[in-house]
Amino acid sequence: MNIELLHTDTLTQAREKLKNETKNFELKVHRVACEEALGCICAKDVIAEENVPPFRRSTVDGYAIIAGDSYGAGDSNPAFYQVTGHVNIEEQALMTVDMGEAVQVQTGSMVPDGATAVLMVEYTEQYADGKIIGYKAVSEDENIIQVGEDMAAGDCLIQRGREINARDIGMMAALGICDIEVYMPPVVTIISTGDELVDIREPLTASKIRDINSYALTAEARRMGMTVRRRLRVRDDEKEIFQAVSQSVKDSDIILLSGGSSKGSKDYTKKVLEELTGNVFTHGIAIKPGKPTILAYDREYRTVIAGLPGHPVAAMMMFRLVIIHWYCEKSGLQMCPPYMAKISENVSSNQGRETCLPVKLVRDADGFMAKPIHAKSGSIASLGRADGYVRIPRNQEGLNKGAFVWVEVL
Repeated sequence: MNIELLHTDTLTQAREKLKNETKNFELKVHRVACEEALGCICAKDVIAEENVPPFRRSTVDGYAIIAGDSYGAGDSNPAFYQVTGHVNIEEQALMTVDMGEAVQVQTGSMVPDGATAVLMVEYTEQYADGKIIGYKAVSEDENIIQVGEDMAAGDCLIQRGREINARDIGMMAALGICDIEVYMPPVVTIISTGDELVDIREPLTASKIRDINSYALTAEARRMGMTVRRRLRVRDDEKEIFQAVSQSVKDSDIILLSGGSSKGSKDYTKKVLEELTGNVFTHGIAIKPGKPTILAYDREYRTVIAGLPGHPVAAMMMFRLVIIHWYCEKSGLQMCPPYMAKISENVSSNQGRETCLPVKLVRDADGFMAKPIHAKSGSIASLGRADGYVRIPRNQEGLNKGAFVWVEVL
């Protein structure tokens, strides 16, 4: 009996192949109203076309003065000012402030020309009609927001790839930006394969297991802002798998198949993808968990297809490490930065294969401690308990207790 072995790529090689194969794939873009943009991925840098504020603005109620007139002022040595006008918050300041003069302003009012600071009203006292005393010295520009100090014309306010939040929408509103170009969510189909699978609402019988992957992958895809068009479960039957993929390739940007990706007698994924696309470019990645991963690309419909392992941890990790990584590169989306931590115990690894080790992060006096969660790739609970994972390079013989590692957050 001849056994066909997997010819594995490294994770870096698999990512590079996927990048090269999908050069003609472009995420779709559309415009949405700014109030509808929360959580969307910005598709084009947002540049300020005007200054905010567009005029010098007071940050307090008080008097616009020349700062030099207040130098040396205090409780026992007040400064004297002639009040020459008043600017309400909705008014344009048409007057000019000269030495020894003061113009009353409100919080948000335009500061008149000539004034170089605003003296808070709390430090003043009226001693005669149109005259005030100031008991405090103020510095240049004190209590004044300069033109463009908040946002200057030409500034890049929201970069491509940023997930738009409430603060971004506030900035757009300040600039009068009514809509924004964002990426349309990629459309995903998720197909679980296996004669042993039953839906979570069905009773378990002997030799059957619940379909974990379609639910977990759907949730992760949605967490990344993707749209899940359909979630299918099919038997280990070549015709059924072919029909499910051929139906989905026409209207999906991404297809995730779990199970059937290895070299067993009922592992039909590679055969089906070869027949449908003629473009399976990776079968096997030198990583644990996740070695029997398949990558294909349908050039006609521009659909990325990943054959993921059936074990839940392996399926989730490879979705993240390959497909989500690819999506982030395409969109410019930034993942959470990793945490530096110390590993809490000695850890062995397989030389020749990169290892992804789930860990629990615990704070200690020096920062974070990463505690390994040891489980087999079929144990979804290991990911449920983990805060992140540590990647151990393929040519490294494990980790020594106390070594510093980067923990990528799940």
